[in-house]
Amino acid sequence: MAEIGKVIEIEKNKVVVSLERKEACAKCRACSAGLKAEEMLIRAENICGAKIGDKVEIALEETDFIKAVLIMYGFPFVMFLIGLFGGYYGCLSANIPTPELIGFIAGLILVAIGYGLIKSQEKRWRSGNYVPKAIAIRNDI
Repeated sequence: MAEIGKVIEIEKNKVVVSLERKEACAKCRACSAGLKAEEMLIRAENICGAKIGDKVEIALEETDFIKAVLIMYGFPFVMFLIGLFGGYYGCLSANIPTPELIGFIAGLILVAIGYGLIKSQEKRWRSGNYVPKAIAIRNDI
């Protein structure tokens, strides 16, 4: 998955790239920190040695993107389901009143634990394949 954007800032070995928002992500705004509604900013490794004002090709492998989405959303969702059903059926077997509420609270607690586990591994993932990379200068476009 490659996109073309303009380098607007350099931070050590990373570049901040302004990309035009595509129609597919126009309503999501999850990664948006842009100045305009049509713009989004991405920090990427500066592999190609780009300078401010250069147009660069940003790449993140689709498989790595899907893995990142599963880690960020799938893992907490599974943790929520485990807490929800575990708390609910645990309360039923122990004859504790309000198993729905306890299951829900247990689900939320496990979501928080899940995000804590993700946060604890963030340093490892930031240095791996999950980081966008500026792979080529494309001033010809």
